[in-house]
Amino acid sequence: MTTRQKCPTPKNFCSTPLTANPLKSRLSQKSTAKRFTPYGKTPQSRRIAKAFPSTQGRRKVVRTKSKGLSNSNTESEELKGFTNKTWKVFKLSPLYKFSSSPRDLKRYGQLLSSSVAMANQKGIIEENNASGKAFFCVQQGVKKSQNDPDAIQILIKGRKHAGTTDTVLLTATLCGVEMEENLLSHDMENFTYYPVLLVKATVVLADVLITWLQRHFDCKVSPLVFPPVDLVWMIAMWSGALADTGHKNKPVELIYLVPSECEGIKKVTYTIQAEDCLKVWNSIHDSKAEMFTEEEMTTFISCLEEHFYCLFRIKLDAMQLSCVGTSLCYIGRDSLLKMT
Repeated sequence: MTTRQKCPTPKNFCSTPLTANPLKSRLSQKSTAKRFTPYGKTPQSRRIAKAFPSTQGRRKVVRTKSKGLSNSNTESEELKGFTNKTWKVFKLSPLYKFSSSPRDLKRYGQLLSSSVAMANQKGIIEENNASGKAFFCVQQGVKKSQNDPDAIQILIKGRKHAGTTDTVLLTATLCGVEMEENLLSHDMENFTYYPVLLVKATVVLADVLITWLQRHFDCKVSPLVFPPVDLVWMIAMWSGALADTGHKNKPVELIYLVPSECEGIKKVTYTIQAEDCLKVWNSIHDSKAEMFTEEEMTTFISCLEEHFYCLFRIKLDAMQLSCVGTSLCYIGRDSLLKMT
């Protein structure tokens, strides 16, 4: 295991020994559940089978193998457009009177194109893309269950500065994968629920799209912030994800924000070889089991943090986990996502 930064020993974070369960307090401080947010409760990507009480608090049982993963070459090609790109992740409330029919999608493209042209006239968009046009279409390969809505891809094409060739200025996807049934009540039949909006564009052009969505579909769009507890789940699930695939695992990376009281350092980057992470995980969890629990996840991250403490006398559990990276993706609390 290696670290990327030499860490000082600031007062109040290194002078006292670790507690028996340093993650317990952080995991118990979950954000208040809100209606129509994809992470108001444990998400489907964790493959929850059931939940039952225990003496250590609520226990979650999670499958280690997701049904959504497939070796299909066709699926890989369909999802290729999502990889090796940095996305801004947003959450949405249900869209009012949204339709995925070809006729309506064409009309949405015309309306969004008018909004882009208006923003150009006002000088809001820096790029000289007066001929920019918006396109809506159903994106294949994203829908995984009958409860999922058809994923919608949004493209805005135009010319940058004095260029003569149209390029893609904005790429966005409205989607919801492996959604639960009956998320909307019966009196909301005119609404369509897309939990997630992925956007790759400049901040200004993304704001134009978000403003248009909110105005035309009476919805609320806001950045999706991942709390530390969700980041810890991702590390536990994906640290050795490529161990048996023949692909090389990238090192696991954890970035902690240092409290402002500690001058001279803003963050601590903790880098661990994926193989070492997998050894730690296998010592905690039975590799033949198809499920793992929250207690196993807590023990796993505690072991990593305790190892760091033994080397540098730095209490990572007293800091805020802000970003994690694995062989599958990099994701941070600031709503940025990169799938590799």
